[in-house]
Amino acid sequence: MSDYTVTPWKNGGGITQDVLLLPEGASQDDFDIRVSLAPIVTEGPFSSFPGIDRHITLLTTERLELVFPAQTRSLARLQPLHFDSVQQPVSRLPDGAVRVLNVMTRRGRWNAQVMPATGDNAPLLAAPEGGLVVLHAVSGIWQVGDRLGAALVHPGETLVGRDDATLRASCDPSGEAIIAFLSPAGAR
Repeated sequence: MSDYTVTPWKNGGGITQDVLLLPEGASQDDFDIRVSLAPIVTEGPFSSFPGIDRHITLLTTERLELVFPAQTRSLARLQPLHFDSVQQPVSRLPDGAVRVLNVMTRRGRWNAQVMPATGDNAPLLAAPEGGLVVLHAVSGIWQVGDRLGAALVHPGETLVGRDDATLRASCDPSGEAIIAFLSPAGAR
């Protein structure tokens, strides 16, 4: 759940922790799915990933602004922002370093739906047919399982369920998580 691989950013501007990189053996250049955690400690341009859709979620309370050619977007904590990852917005850090969760999918092969969850609105985690469901615990200890048992997911840890999984997630009401539903393109 928390054995992440640390790799440098594609543009060399920082490091990231790869939570999930598919297919097996994929690299930063040829992945279909990438879920990663990244500290952003200096302002600068994002790496370009042609053909990749990105959902970025601010995990910390410090502010993060992304400057695109036509607009500046201020990220709200735990509210995913979706954009075409060929774009290279420049990060601004008005309050200093931040930490983000990225969910990246290859367009035409995979789709992602990313949303926040709290302990008082914890969803049923049903992985799409042929897909995955990902729960990243931000705060609180999440209990995720089915009738056969459960796993505890602590803050900073991530649980990945496959297409045969329908899991219930629970946490105390103040618990926070980011949930991603990943489905093959063309799947219902």
